[in-house]
Amino acid sequence: MDLTSAQTADTVRPTKPAKARRRDKTATSPMTPALRRLTGTVNALEGLIAFVWLVASYGLAERLVAAQEAAPVGTVATRSLRWWGLDIPLTLNMSLLIVGAAAGAVGSVVQQGLAFAQYARYDRLRNGQVWWYVLFPVWAGLLGAVVVVAVNTGLISIGDDTTSTAGVTVLVTMGALAGLFTNQALRRLRPILGGPTSTEPIDPQPPTGG
Repeated sequence: MDLTSAQTADTVRPTKPAKARRRDKTATSPMTPALRRLTGTVNALEGLIAFVWLVASYGLAERLVAAQEAAPVGTVATRSLRWWGLDIPLTLNMSLLIVGAAAGAVGSVVQQGLAFAQYARYDRLRNGQVWWYVLFPVWAGLLGAVVVVAVNTGLISIGDDTTSTAGVTVLVTMGALAGLFTNQALRRLRPILGGPTSTEPIDPQPPTGG
C-alpha cells in the first residue's frame, strides 16, 4: 500500500447510523377518565351553542327576508347586530353567511358526537384526538358558510333583490350537510392545499364492530 492509499484509509472513517427519532407516545396514549369526561362535556356544550346559534341566525335571516320584501325597490333592508358594544348592520346576504356557519357547526357536532360515542364504547379515545373534537366545529362552520354562499350564488340566488324563506331552509340544510361531511371534503382538498396525502386516518372516525 502506498502513502496516498494509507492517508485515504486513515481519513475515511465509517459513519455511525443516524438514530431514529423517538415517537411521542403521549398523543397515542388512551385518554384518562377525567379527560374523557371533559371532552364529552365540551362536545355537549358545543352542540348546545351550535343549536342556539342556528336558531338565532335562522330567525335573523327570516326577519331580513320579510324586511327585504317590504322594502322599496332598490333599497337594501338591514338589521342591527349588537355584539360586545358594537352595532353591526347586517344585510340578507350577510345573514346567509352566519346561517351557513351555524348550520355547518350543527352538522359537525352530530358527526363528532357519534364518533365520540363510538370511540368511548370501544375504548379507543386517544389524547391526540382532543384538539380534533375542540376545533372540528370551527372548520365545519367555515366550510358551511362557503358552501351556502356557493349554492346560493349558483342555484337559489337569495339576495337583496330576490327573497325566499324556503330558500333559506334549503341553504341551512346544505350547510348542515357540509358540516356533517367536512372530513370527506377536507380529504379531497388536502392534495390541493399541500397537506398530507397518506391513506392513514389523521382524524377520528367511528369504529366498526359489534
